[in-house]
Amino acid sequence: MPDLESFIADYTPADRDRIAFACNGKVGSELHDENRAFRTEVAKSLIQSPETASDDLIRDLYDAETSYSKAAFGVYHQFMSCLATQLLERGGEKNISHYLACVFRGQDAYLSSQCVTLSPNARVRAIATVDGIIERAGTDAPPYYARIRDNLARMPVS
Repeated sequence: MPDLESFIADYTPADRDRIAFACNGKVGSELHDENRAFRTEVAKSLIQSPETASDDLIRDLYDAETSYSKAAFGVYHQFMSCLATQLLERGGEKNISHYLACVFRGQDAYLSSQCVTLSPNARVRAIATVDGIIERAGTDAPPYYARIRDNLARMPVS
C-alpha cells in the first residue's frame, strides 16, 4: 500500500476505491464509512497543499465527501470548501460540471461549497462555463444551476 504522499501524487481513477464513500447503508450517528479515516488523512494533506492533487483526485474526493455529508448530516467544512475552491479555480467543463452535479447533495455540502474565495479570472471563467452549460441544456437545465451562477457572481475574489 503506497504512503499518503505517493497516493496523492500518483492517483488515478483506478485508485478510487480507497477514497470512495463506502457506506454501511445507515445515516447519521449509525453511519460507518470504511474509507473515511483515509479520506480524512488525504484531506489534511490537501488542505495544506491542494496543488499536489490531480483534477481526478479532487473530483473523486468531492464526490465522496458530498455523498458522505448527505448521509452523515454534517461536513468537514474546511475540506469541502477546499475541494469546491479547487474545482472552481481549476475550471474547465469537466470540473465545473462535476461541481454542479455534487453541490446539492445536502445542505451542509452546499453551504460549505459556497464558502470559497476565487481569483478574479477563475470567477469569470467559472461563470462563463456555467452559463455555457445552462445554454446547452436549455429548458432541461436544473433551476439551481442559475442560483449557483448567481452565487459565483457574488463570491469574494482574492
